[in-house]
Amino acid sequence: MCCPLNAAAGCRFQPYSNSIARHFGGAANCLAERNLGSRYKVSMQQRPYSYRDDAAVPAFDDSAPLVIFDGHCVLCSSGVQFMLKRDPHGTTRFAAIQEPVPRALYGHYGLDADRFDTFMVLKDGVPHTRWDGVLAAARTLPPPWNWLGNLGRLMPNAIGDRLYDWVQRNRIRWFGKRDACFLPDERVRPRLLSERGTAV
Repeated sequence: MCCPLNAAAGCRFQPYSNSIARHFGGAANCLAERNLGSRYKVSMQQRPYSYRDDAAVPAFDDSAPLVIFDGHCVLCSSGVQFMLKRDPHGTTRFAAIQEPVPRALYGHYGLDADRFDTFMVLKDGVPHTRWDGVLAAARTLPPPWNWLGNLGRLMPNAIGDRLYDWVQRNRIRWFGKRDACFLPDERVRPRLLSERGTAV
């Protein structure tokens, strides 16, 4: 059952479980719907590089932007390939959520690595997610692609987040899923983050 407050916009969540749905009906989904944006806001409100003081996060080289993506998602890996082709000599690094460092970072920021509601761009110790993450990723690219990251700021985040969430919910159904984690061409593999958090 959809959240009654957002029925016009379309339901974004399925019931957490049949038991919850039976006892609370649409209320549980409504709560999830309304708390999604606030969950990201609260989890992101930490000082830059706060993960360095978190013993659960392995040390890694954070001197360059880091893009965290779903290595099994065809759309996500295609986005990484898009960025690598347009910035083959860049410094931005990439890591799949299936690896230890990204999973620890998601835990640090209160995000569910298994659910993977959003990819993340970590730049200057600050996490960018959802629509803000898309724009942050674009800004790591050379012109003219980085211009899109600036132009995208003209769209209100509320609209951009809804668009991002819609695509994110349907990405596997629309584009498919890989059986094995994505690996780029050997020439750009040094830009991947290893399990120890250093360049491969």
